[in-house]
Amino acid sequence: MEQLLVSDGTDNATLTKKNVGETEKRNDTWLLELKIHESNEERSRRMLEAAAHTVSISGGGNIEYWIENISEEDNAVPVAAGYSPFRDLRILSRGLPALPAEIETRGFTKSDPDEIIRINNAAFDWHPEQSGMTIESLTETQSEAWYADEDFRILETNNELRGFCWMKIHVPTNSTLKKGEIYVIAIDPPFQGQGLGRQLALSGLEWLSKKKIREVFLYVESDNYPALKTYDSLGFEHISTNRCFQRMIRQDNS
Repeated sequence: MEQLLVSDGTDNATLTKKNVGETEKRNDTWLLELKIHESNEERSRRMLEAAAHTVSISGGGNIEYWIENISEEDNAVPVAAGYSPFRDLRILSRGLPALPAEIETRGFTKSDPDEIIRINNAAFDWHPEQSGMTIESLTETQSEAWYADEDFRILETNNELRGFCWMKIHVPTNSTLKKGEIYVIAIDPPFQGQGLGRQLALSGLEWLSKKKIREVFLYVESDNYPALKTYDSLGFEHISTNRCFQRMIRQDNS
């Protein structure tokens, strides 16, 4: 993992190179995280500008800077530093239980990875993070402490995988109440448009209810209108938005 560190002795900016696949012509993308000792707009702006300068002298590329739980007032500092808002992730939530699903799903098994990777990459070929799944990236995620095979719900019909609903269970450090997350839902493209997204979501909610989870949330792109329509029909409510700002620094790929 390649990183660039910027500091003025008090405030810090960390730039981490993002894995964007094997396409040689694609620009480097850096994920930017700020640590400002005291919340201060002017100091934040200076560190955003310093991060851009660091990327410039390191060869250029794109910088992505996320602000969680964004308000419209939060746009001012990154925009003043030359960054543009270009992506919103909405956080949706609802209580449990929900309606029962009309399909049956099963947990993940050792025979599933190849088909899971194929379905994921076909369903998310447009997505900046979820696309390009490999056996290595899948294994890495499954090695995390929260992962459980039984929470990776798979729809299989006539020995054919048609989609999956991958669930994640969170145990907050300051609470005994667990929360569920719809981590990923993917449907093999030939079976899209048949209402399986709704049924897979319901199957995930039903699974969480059986585990005595009483609240579930998810992240969804603000322009993914079919998914937003489905989640709205399932009773999810919009609780906050995370916004990504981008600054593009000219890069010489010759």
